[in-house]
Amino acid sequence: MCKRHIAGALIAIALMLVATPVVSAANISDVEADDYTINIESSQADTHDIQVTNSGENDTAADVTITSTPSGVSVSHAGSENLAAGTTTDVTLRISVGSNPESGRVSGSVNGESFSFDLTVAPQAGFSDEPIDVGEVLVGNQATETVSVEELTNEGSLRGVNIDVISGDSDGSLAISGENTVSGSGGTVEVTVQPDSGADQYETLRWTLKIADDRSSSVTREVNLEAEVIYPGYFGELDIDSDEFRFDEPRSGGATLTKEIDLNVPNDGDTPLEVGSVSASSSNPDISVVASGRPAEIDQRTTTEVDLRITAEKTLPEGGYDFSVTATTPGAGGDATLDDNFEIIHETSLASDDVSIGDLAIGETTDRETTIREELGYKSVDDVETTLETGPDKWLTLESAPNSVGAGSAEDASLNLEFDTSAEFGETYEWVYSVDGEGGSTRITVTATPVPLDLGPIQSDLSEYDSSVADSTLTLIDTMDSRLRSGKSSNEEISIVLTFGEATVLYIEAVNEAETHLQDDEHDQAQSAIIRAAAAYNTMGLQANRLESDEVRQLSDTARADAESDLDRVITQQQTYYEDRLESGDMSLIEEATTQRQLARIALLQGDEERADELQDNAETAFNSYSESVSSGEQSRQDAESTWTEMRQTQFVVVLGQPLLLNPAKYDTFVADAESIDTAYQNAIDAFENAGETTRAQEIAAERQSRAAALDIARVSVFGAVGVYALVVIWVTVRTSRRLFHYIRDARESVSGDFLVWVRSGQNPASHFLGDCLLRWCCHSLVLSGVESGDGSSGDAVVLSIHSSDHAARCSSVHSLSSVTPGPDTCARYSCSIPSAE
Repeated sequence: MCKRHIAGALIAIALMLVATPVVSAANISDVEADDYTINIESSQADTHDIQVTNSGENDTAADVTITSTPSGVSVSHAGSENLAAGTTTDVTLRISVGSNPESGRVSGSVNGESFSFDLTVAPQAGFSDEPIDVGEVLVGNQATETVSVEELTNEGSLRGVNIDVISGDSDGSLAISGENTVSGSGGTVEVTVQPDSGADQYETLRWTLKIADDRSSSVTREVNLEAEVIYPGYFGELDIDSDEFRFDEPRSGGATLTKEIDLNVPNDGDTPLEVGSVSASSSNPDISVVASGRPAEIDQRTTTEVDLRITAEKTLPEGGYDFSVTATTPGAGGDATLDDNFEIIHETSLASDDVSIGDLAIGETTDRETTIREELGYKSVDDVETTLETGPDKWLTLESAPNSVGAGSAEDASLNLEFDTSAEFGETYEWVYSVDGEGGSTRITVTATPVPLDLGPIQSDLSEYDSSVADSTLTLIDTMDSRLRSGKSSNEEISIVLTFGEATVLYIEAVNEAETHLQDDEHDQAQSAIIRAAAAYNTMGLQANRLESDEVRQLSDTARADAESDLDRVITQQQTYYEDRLESGDMSLIEEATTQRQLARIALLQGDEERADELQDNAETAFNSYSESVSSGEQSRQDAESTWTEMRQTQFVVVLGQPLLLNPAKYDTFVADAESIDTAYQNAIDAFENAGETTRAQEIAAERQSRAAALDIARVSVFGAVGVYALVVIWVTVRTSRRLFHYIRDARESVSGDFLVWVRSGQNPASHFLGDCLLRWCCHSLVLSGVESGDGSSGDAVVLSIHSSDHAARCSSVHSLSSVTPGPDTCARYSCSIPSAE
């Protein structure tokens, strides 16, 4: 910009300033502050207004500065007033006091204009301890507390105080006395608090008090007063520490079990409680409950234990049982009762015996047993598991252990121990087995110490046998004993020799047994002993091959050579026996198959596998033939049974379990079927005997004999039936001829005979006719007519007799009939009924 332009601007600004009118500033011309007496209340501040005049033409904010205050007094200004131009404004100062305030002059300035005023602190009454705590007051009683009153400002003296209750508690009353006695710097008043009877225990009663000096009632102070309600001693809720009554003592130790349970008797009041009595009982007659240890007094807010001695019969089952307890007091606290249950629990207790085996030689075996017991006797322990908890997992074997143990009983657990050469000599090994079941557990501790091999037992066993094998093995054992004592043998070599010696003992026993059976011609038993001897011999060879010492190995080879000689001898003798049987040909199929198989085993023992395979094939062929023969025999027997069943259904009549043939027309079929049955049975017997199943053949032979006997009876029955049929025909023919003869004869006599019919009266009321033949003829042919009745009108019975010269001699029997009345048609009306003539 050019200088000319700048100059022009400056001139314009100057002209504007000249044209602007002059404004007057604010002016604080006067500050008036009246003297002030402060009213002090707890935790509150007082205010005092001063008048500030602004005679200027502009407003301004009040800027107050306090330069001095009395001791213990603080004056401040918030600085929020606006001092309007040309007005007088109240500016509020805030006055607060600290501890021990004093009266004095307050000085300061407002926007530079000074002011001052005298500040007077009026006497302030208050309590030395605020708030006031009367403490505990027993319900229904009253408590009086002496409370100190002080002049708090130290600026004057009190001349009595006025204390008013501005808020109270409905559950109690408050009385204050001694207000007029307070003077000077302080004094005391008495505060009396009385809780109502309905006040709750430990309820805090609260009042708010207003206290002021009598001369300055406007200078007041509010103070809280509190009192706690307490109760006299009374029983709280009775209870027991444990509700379990455990039967944990052996059932066998007496009929009852006694336990003590702690009964808690509380004093929930705030003064000591006098105890009058504590009694207990149960409704179950098998349970006795007695309280003992009753205290004379229970301190406030404490609980005392009383012993409940419970005695129960051991026969009681598990479950809950009731009991009652009553506690009394002679005071006003009232009695307390407890109706509760305790539970009887049957405990179980497992116990066992430890096993101390002591020293055990390497390679020796020992069996031990221990018992696992349930000792209480109330209930069994189930799901028992025995597991190894600590100790080596080898050498010791738990052979058996119980799965459960009955109440009060014991079960055996079996252990087997055998140290091998890996065990350290002289070290004591310990095994701990845990035995756990439902409701019980125990432990079994087993200890044992391995010691060097004791060859004495095996030497003693071998010394009992008089054989070269035993002598050779004894030499081997004696050498090993010397090496063992000198420390030349390792643990492994000791174990090998021990096994070799045991195999030798087994070998000798088997060979001796085989020789005995061979002498008694018991070859089947001898075969089993020979196989066991060969197995023992092979074991001897296996152990000998493991020996590293040349000296020991040579001795073992000598013993094996002696053993081989004896084994070959008995094998050869057995082989000769079986081969001779095969050559004889007098053998059943099963015997042939068995013999071939035994020879195959002997060939294997001799190491001839090719011959063993050949003999085994022969044995299989013989077994197949045996099976076919047995199958054929069973089929023949089934054919016989089927034929027999069909005969029973179609030919026989079974009477009392016996089949009979009563139809002669079926005789030819019967004969053919009987021969078929006999042939089938014979075929079955031959097949089973050929197979060697003699027992089965005997059973079928017995069945054949039974069937043959039944068939013989049936065969006889058909002839008897024919004879019966012939007799029947003859009887029918004779009877018919006889009747025909009599008929013809009677017919002839009816037309030519001479008859006399006469009547006799006065006889026994029975009618007699001579002969059944005449009577029958009379009843069927005779017609009586014109017969005089004699004196029949008198009711006498009549007897009709018929005489015939041709029949009198033959019909000699007299037969009784019912009486008849004479008349012309008597015989015609008469019904004949007489027994047959003898």
